[in-house]
Amino acid sequence: MADVKSNNPSSNAPKAKVKQSFGDLSSSLGDFFSELIDLKVGMDREGTIISIKNNRRVRGANAWLLMCSIMIASLGLDLNSPAVLIGAMLISPLMSPILGIGLAVGINDRDTLYTSLQHFGVAIAIALVTSIFYFMVTPLGVATDEIIARTKPTLLDGLVAIFGGLAGIISATRKDKSNAIPGVAIATALMPPLCVAGFGIANLKFDIFLNSFYLFLLNSFFIALTTYLLVRYLDFPKREYQNEKERIRTTRFITFFSILITIPSAFILYDVATELSETRKVNTFVSNVFNDSNRNCIESKLIEGDTSNQLLVKILGTPIDKDSLPYYNQQLQTWLGSDKKIEIKPFQNTEIPFDDIKKLEDQITGVQGDLAKKLSNSEQLQDEKEKRIEDLLATIDSIKTTVPFKQICNEAKIVFPQLEEIGFGDSKVNNLENGATKEIPLLLVKWSKKKYKKTIISDEQKLQNFIQLRAKLDTVQIVHY
Repeated sequence: MADVKSNNPSSNAPKAKVKQSFGDLSSSLGDFFSELIDLKVGMDREGTIISIKNNRRVRGANAWLLMCSIMIASLGLDLNSPAVLIGAMLISPLMSPILGIGLAVGINDRDTLYTSLQHFGVAIAIALVTSIFYFMVTPLGVATDEIIARTKPTLLDGLVAIFGGLAGIISATRKDKSNAIPGVAIATALMPPLCVAGFGIANLKFDIFLNSFYLFLLNSFFIALTTYLLVRYLDFPKREYQNEKERIRTTRFITFFSILITIPSAFILYDVATELSETRKVNTFVSNVFNDSNRNCIESKLIEGDTSNQLLVKILGTPIDKDSLPYYNQQLQTWLGSDKKIEIKPFQNTEIPFDDIKKLEDQITGVQGDLAKKLSNSEQLQDEKEKRIEDLLATIDSIKTTVPFKQICNEAKIVFPQLEEIGFGDSKVNNLENGATKEIPLLLVKWSKKKYKKTIISDEQKLQNFIQLRAKLDTVQIVHY
């Protein structure tokens, strides 16, 4: 009875429908994702080959663009300006010969490969000569942060070049060209390392030259390698190898060179990661040990040596006892788990005890108070002088108003015929011995040139007496011109 039921076709129909529906769904999703990542749609093989071959040469306008971009990049490094560096990378034609190398290997075109390698070398020579010249004549020429950032090439820089090169060759193979090439030029950053290499030669710092030039070669190689792999994947028309041994030899060379150029960056990446991990551990140790209610570490820095390290710490609060330093050194070494000897060098208030800081602040406050008081007194004296000057000027104006100077001057010319010109000037203020002041009116006179000097002296005394009497003044001072 049970066997008959299980063999009934109608009982297996739902399972078959579910299985068929699941199969259709899987097939539809597969088709969807296949079309989503299909790079062959919209591809232009012939146009890509022609475009890369035409632009692979560094001469004429491309050579001038390269020199300009190198000069701009050198300025950006010297000024520590990322914006200027981005501008230099946007106008650089350095990507073209690198894409040409990858394309030539991918399609087995030796002529294109030799031409691309030749012009790649020319581009490097132009870039180095231009950057060396700049850094030899610049008045700055110091190792800025932008320069130092190009002296530690790591495997991560290679990954940037891989994905940057992939984006570049994908964009180059499209019929409808996109704006990805400028972004690739910025991301892969080929120009700054070459300029830093020139900086190293100009300043005879060959470690900087080697590291930065290696970064440039690393980026260039991975861009060319990505181009080669994508050209092969997209089935670009290629020349057949003469024999199987040549194909195997080419494949082995590419694999060997890829591993060879990647190994140093992997070691550098390991060193950078180790250094970063140690720095994080040191910061955690300092925060846990030297920061409490009585003491605060405001700054710390780990300086590495060949066999030992020094941890510089700036301490505020309760000073670290010298006898306790070996204990802290042992704690730090255990915390880091390092074989190197680590010595803590504290910078703290050893000359001035913190208990006396309050007294020192009070003294400074007292001195500031005395200075403020003296300044206030000085300002008060200045105000009094200005007020006295205003009173004197008012008195002078009053004298000029009450005394008929113009009439007196006209009368003096009649009494003294040899007097050509006469006039009153501003009063002169004299300080007396008792500290008081006295205003003396000034009389400006000009005698005839025919008058003798002795006669002038006699007439000036008479003129002075006349003016004093006529203007009802106690005294007057005569100045002749």
